[in-house]
Amino acid sequence: MSEKNNFFPIGETSKLTGASIYSLRYYERIKLLEPAYIDTFSGYRYYSLDQIYLIGIISLCIELDIPLKKLTQFMGKDGTVDFSGLIAYGKEIAEKKLKTLQKGLKFINDVEQKIAETEKYALGKKVYSRKIPKKYFYVTPCKKSPKNEDLIGVIKDSLSSYYYNDNYDKWIYSGLLEYGFLCEFSSAPPKYYTFSELPENMAVKIKENIMLIPEGTYMCRQSNESAIENAPQIFSKHLKGKDSFLAIETDIFTGSYKIHNPLSELRVIVR
Repeated sequence: MSEKNNFFPIGETSKLTGASIYSLRYYERIKLLEPAYIDTFSGYRYYSLDQIYLIGIISLCIELDIPLKKLTQFMGKDGTVDFSGLIAYGKEIAEKKLKTLQKGLKFINDVEQKIAETEKYALGKKVYSRKIPKKYFYVTPCKKSPKNEDLIGVIKDSLSSYYYNDNYDKWIYSGLLEYGFLCEFSSAPPKYYTFSELPENMAVKIKENIMLIPEGTYMCRQSNESAIENAPQIFSKHLKGKDSFLAIETDIFTGSYKIHNPLSELRVIVR
C-alpha cells in the first residue's frame, strides 16, 4: 500500500476544512503548515488527520484577525506545535474581539431604540412631552443664531478633555451622546451655548464648562431646521407665561436619516 494512502490529498483536505488549496499552499510557503507527505513524482501534497484539526485552528485564528506570520511563532522546527501558547493567545484575541462586538451590538440596539422613540411622534408643529434623564453637557458660550461651526468647536474641545487617555471607549459607542445648541431664557438677554454630552463619570472629573441638565418631563417638537431662537413662541401655551426656562436642540435618529439635513428635536423645561 502506498504511503500516501495514510493521508488526505490536498483537494480532500480543502473540502474537509474549508481552506482553499491556494491557502494551504500559502501556509506551506510561510512555514506555517507543511504537508505531512509530498509525492516525489507528482509533487502532490497530502495532509495527516492531526493536521486537519490544526488547519481548523488556523482558520479560527484568521477569523479572529490574528496575522498568520504571528502563528509561526508557535510552530517548532521539529514539527511541534505550542498548543498551550496558541490557545492562550487565541483566547486573548477572541475576548478582545468579543468585547468589541458587544459594544457594536449595544450601539446598534441603542440606535434602534432611539429610532423607535423618535417615530412615536409625528414630524411637524405638534408639541409632545417625554421624560428625559439628567445629562451632563460640556458647554461653550456662543453668539445668537448659533451655527454648525460653533458646534464643531465644542465637540472638539469636549473630546480632547474626555479622551485624554486610551481607557475610555470611543465617542461613537459612548451611549449615543447628544450634541447641539442650548439656550437659557430669562428676563435677561438669552444665553446661547453649544454643547456636547459627556458621561457622568467623566463630567465629574472635568468639572469646568460642565452644565448639569435636569431630569424631568420636557415639552418637545421635531423640526427640519433650527428653531431654538423661537422657543418662547413655539412653546408659549405650554410655558404658561413663565419666561425663565431652558431650551435644548439636538439631532435625533430616524428610520430614514438625512445625513446633511437630519431631523432635530427642540426641548424646553422650566428650571
